[in-house]
Amino acid sequence: MIAAQLVAAFERRGIPVSGVTIGAVDDRSTWTVQYKGATAAQQAAGAELVATFDPDADTDYLEERAEAAVNVYLDKPEAQAVMVVLSEFFDVQVADVRERLKSAYKSAYTLPC
Repeated sequence: MIAAQLVAAFERRGIPVSGVTIGAVDDRSTWTVQYKGATAAQQAAGAELVATFDPDADTDYLEERAEAAVNVYLDKPEAQAVMVVLSEFFDVQVADVRERLKSAYKSAYTLPC
């Protein structure tokens, strides 16, 4: 997962990469970055990112993953049917049910230890 987190961190900073490899997690000299048309300045920023990256504190990645996962879940027909039933049962708008379910679903995401 660290490789995916690191690629996402590069993307958030606008540094074009095609991928990263993580050799030994605790030895950053084994981490490599495959740049994709990055300028020298972007590569320097990438080297700094690799040197300082803390996967346990990468809450942006976690938020991105949670947002993507909840949208996939809530767009399923069976989830939409449940939202309609809950909306009718509690006499609230479907959009309100969706937001409450979205919040509950996203709260289940935590950073890996």
